[in-house]
This record gives sequence, C-alpha cells and structure tokens, in this order.
Amino acid sequence: MERLTTTIRREWLCEIIAGRKTVEHREIKPYWIKRLEGRKCPFSLRLINGRHMNAPEVTVQIDQVRKNSHTGYYELVIGRVIDYRNWNKEDECPEN
Repeated sequence: MERLTTTIRREWLCEIIAGRKTVEHREIKPYWIKRLEGRKCPFSLRLINGRHMNAPEVTVQIDQVRKNSHTGYYELVIGRVIDYRNWNKEDECPEN
C-alpha cells in the first residue's frame, strides 16, 4: 500500500486515534494536488505531531479522497487506524 507522510496538530491527532474524526481535510493547493490527484485508494497516511524523534504519530488508511470545490478542501475519508506511536490512548495524551 502506498503511503504519504505529513504533519498534524495534536488536537486532531487525538481525535483521529479516539475514532471521533473520520475525515481529514487538506487545502486544495499545488502541494496537495500533486500528491493526491491520480492516487488510488486505499492508501496509508502517516500523520506526525512535531519533528522530534519521539513525536506522537498515527497511520491511517484512506479509503476515499473527495474534492470539495465549495470549501476548497480535499476530504480524505479515514477507513481505519492502522497504527499509532508515542501516544497513550486511554489518557489521550503523548507518552513520556
């Protein structure tokens, strides 16, 4: 399965791991057009919160990419959480 990697804010990473956020939004700009146009689903998306070695991260399966011209965002439909690291799911916070 193909994989893309990008960053994400902590609050959204928490929501994805908890299963409350099922769609990730990315602005329709040349950067994302190049990465998403023509990509076949499903693919995995690795989302990292920060740049340090032990940064919290989650890898999800993207089942569908929709282009919402009205809002100007891609909607990446999350099928399932594949894996998460450096995150305490019960406390919904990073592991130390």
